Parts: sequence; structure tokens; C-alpha cells
Amino acid sequence: MLRRAPERTADERRNALEEANRVRFARAATKRDLKSGRLGIYDLLMDPSEELRGAKVEEMLLAVKGMGRVKVTRVLREAGISRSKTLVGLTHGQRDRLIKALGCEEV
Repeated sequence: MLRRAPERTADERRNALEEANRVRFARAATKRDLKSGRLGIYDLLMDPSEELRGAKVEEMLLAVKGMGRVKVTRVLREAGISRSKTLVGLTHGQRDRLIKALGCEEV
């Protein structure tokens, strides 16, 4: 049996839309910062902001300058991380293996 989404008031819908937009804008800004080099992937992996905690690791790696789909796939495979893994879902071991696979260190 299909479940219906709960009914929401106009205020609840507006608040949800505002929150979704805030998260989208924060992720887009982070991707721009990764691409330009203003933000390092090490810093992002070690301390993602609240808006980025649900972002996919693969999505953030693809935003890094010089990282294409093939290289990102190889790095994720080498680190033993699923393509669907989120930043907040990384275990300490996975994070360490990913940092090692990327060859990045603390700045």
C-alpha cells in the first residue's frame, strides 16, 4: 500500500523550500571553491559544514580541479568507498584511506 506524504501547511512548505535552497547554494559555493583552489579537499573531508554533510563524496571529488570521472572512480575504488557514500557517512578508516589515495595531507 502506498503511503502519502503528510499534509503540510504553506509555512511548512515555504520553510522546507528555503532550507533546500540554502543547502543547494552552500553546495554550489563549495564546489566553486574546490574548483578554484580556495578550499582544499582535505579541509572539506575533515570538517564538512552542516549543509554539506549529506553531500556525496563522489560529487565533491568531481568538483576538485584536475579530477575527472575516471580518476574519481579509481580513487574511490582504491579507498574502498561506494559511489553513494556521503561526507557524514564516511568512517574514520574510509576517510583516512581516501586522504591517502588522494595524496593530500594536512596543510
